[in-house]
Amino acid sequence: MIGVTLVAVGLSYGALSQASGFPLWQTVMLAALAIGGAAELTFVGVVAAGGAPILAVLGGLLVNSRNFAFGLSIGEYAPRGVRQYLAAHLANDETAAFARPGADRTERWQRFVLMAVVLFPAWVGGAALGQLLGSVVDADRLGLDAAFPVILFCLVVQDLRSPFLGVTAAGGALLAVAATPVLPLGLGAVASLLALIPAAAFLKARARRRRRPGGGDGSETAGGAA
Repeated sequence: MIGVTLVAVGLSYGALSQASGFPLWQTVMLAALAIGGAAELTFVGVVAAGGAPILAVLGGLLVNSRNFAFGLSIGEYAPRGVRQYLAAHLANDETAAFARPGADRTERWQRFVLMAVVLFPAWVGGAALGQLLGSVVDADRLGLDAAFPVILFCLVVQDLRSPFLGVTAAGGALLAVAATPVLPLGLGAVASLLALIPAAAFLKARARRRRRPGGGDGSETAGGAA
């Protein structure tokens, strides 16, 4: 299901890229190097609107900045060496969320690799196919605005059973919804990361209290927030 959705998003991106005048090789190269979805759509959209290429690049980088948080979590279980660098390139919403439920570092890495094997060819292949099909693709009829959030929610629903993580996720979702109408495409998701600031402050304050005499034994956790 995730692979099918990724192909559909790739079709949308490829069709938009073709309509904006990008050749096939540029469409495919951007998809393979960025692997961000919204980043590629932002880049192509800015260029199509007549914006300067440097602004398109900066917009794509800003949208993809959310992957920094994913990279921090993936770095905890990715093997050292060449595989760690490959993991950094493939870090995004889907790979991080699919790996999250793993019981230990080994299982999380295996789940990450499995999703990466599905994601990369589905995304790049969908982009190439969308470029070739061009105007035949009707992105509005694919229902992608609903498909991706539902899939990502299903991947992380187990973590949301923790009150701490549930409240943090809800705060991030509210920020994203509030920011989406006023920010460029894709930046609503980046705005949701602001919810991590009060969450981190809460964890730091609680850890400080526990270090004080009589502050508790520290056996309680934030529902696996670490």
